[in-house]
This record gives sequence, structure tokens and C-alpha cells, in this order.
Amino acid sequence: MSRLSETFHLAGLEIAALSDGAPDRALGGFFHGVDAAEWTRALGITSADEPVPFNFGTFLIRGDGRTVLVDAGYGAAGKALGVPGGGELLQRIAELGVKRDEIDTIVHTHLHLDHCGWDTDAEHDRAVTFPNATVHVSRKELDYWTGPATDENPAAKGARATIAPLLESGRVKTFEGEFAVTGSIVMVPTPGHTPGHCSVLVASNGEHLLILGDAAHHPTHLEHHSWIPQVDVDPAESTRSRAKVAQLAVEKNAIVTGGHFPILTLGRVKKVETGYRWESL
Repeated sequence: MSRLSETFHLAGLEIAALSDGAPDRALGGFFHGVDAAEWTRALGITSADEPVPFNFGTFLIRGDGRTVLVDAGYGAAGKALGVPGGGELLQRIAELGVKRDEIDTIVHTHLHLDHCGWDTDAEHDRAVTFPNATVHVSRKELDYWTGPATDENPAAKGARATIAPLLESGRVKTFEGEFAVTGSIVMVPTPGHTPGHCSVLVASNGEHLLILGDAAHHPTHLEHHSWIPQVDVDPAESTRSRAKVAQLAVEKNAIVTGGHFPILTLGRVKKVETGYRWESL
């Protein structure tokens, strides 16, 4: 079974990778239009139907006097998934000895429900889960999910329901372009999966960590930028964003991870003659 929690350090920061559900699932939908023989070989499996470890993950970053949650899991809806750790993010946080009211900042890579689900509690009248947290999200992302462009999109219902109480309470802060949330955390625009999708660049004492959100659903996406997840709104834009994060990872010599990577998946991206190569740590 996949691990549901693991803590590591980036210089002076303590970072916990936390799962809100860790299913084994077939990943064909994340390699839309790619010959199955190609992507299965890259993943080291023999069949497109073979399930592999997957994750609905978040990251809790502590240090510099801050407690920051990167994305907020699937939420109470995750309990119905029937998978290890489904809907148990609050339990994972409590196991670290962190109280909900100690989380002062939430940053969202984007507003799909599996990344913002615990902003509010669907089982308790949409009560705000982290009462002292300021929630940061791209203005473009918020406008997309709350505006007319997604009125007919089924995914908008969950995003709107979970974010509405935070908007009403004034806890949501939007930004445009690249944005420093704290002295250690910068939001980097990586659109394509959604219009306002961002990745998260974390820095501490000259060391860097790049949290990809859904710019990549599997490390092999960092080697094959044009292998498109079917859920990406703008495939051309998401291809450019994967190239952007690969280049940024090389420039910063950053450790790289992602919310959908099994816990604990850490690696670096290396520039090679044919493009980029993922190297696991």
C-alpha cells in the first residue's frame, strides 16, 4: 500500500507530503493520444489497464514562522472513494501535531475539487476548515471557475461550493502572474491544465523545491511534454508549461515533486541531448 504521509526537509523548512486518498489506478487518461506501447514502456508496465500507484496529495510546509498548506485535498467527498486514506487529510495533519487553526496560509495550484476540497467541510454545512488561513489563488483561475465560461462544466459545482464561504468571509486573496506568497514560496504560472494553474517554487537557504500541481501527473510528463492528460483544458498551453517547469527545475537544481505522485516521490530534472530526463532521489 502507498504511504499516506512522509516528512522531508529543504534546508530550514520541514515539508510533509500528505495524502487525501491513494488509489492504484490505470493512467491511460493522462496520456491521451499517445500509443499505449510508448507510455506503458516509459512507466515500466506491460498493459494500459495495469493499475499503478496514484495520489490525491497536498504538502504542509513549516518554517520561517509560517504554516502553509499547498492545496487542500479531495475533501469529505474523498471518503466515498473507497481507497486508502480517502478523505483523511485532516487526520494526516493532526498526526503531525498541527491544529487546523495553526495553518495560516493555503496556496492553490488550481481549483479542481481534488485540490481545494477541504477548504470547507461538505459534511458540516460548508464550515471553513482552516479558520485562520488566508487562501491564495490566481485571479484567472478564480474567475474561470466562478464565471460564465464554466456554467455548464460539472467540475464547477464543487469548486464554487467549496470556495464560496471563503469568498464571503474575505479570506481569499488573488494574484496575477508570478507572485511571492511568503519569503520562501512563489507561485509560478503554468497554465494549460486549467487557465490559471500555477506551480509552487519553494526556496530555503539556496535550496529549491518545485511542486508541480497538475502540470505533471507522473514524472514521465517531465520528459515527454507533449504527452497530454485528457483533462487539460488547453493542451498546447500545458505542453509549454511542462517545458517551462522542466527548464526551471534545471536552472534551480530543484527537487521536484507533484501532488499526484505517490508518497514519497522526489527527483531532479536533468538536461540531456534529447531533451530532459527525470532522475529519482
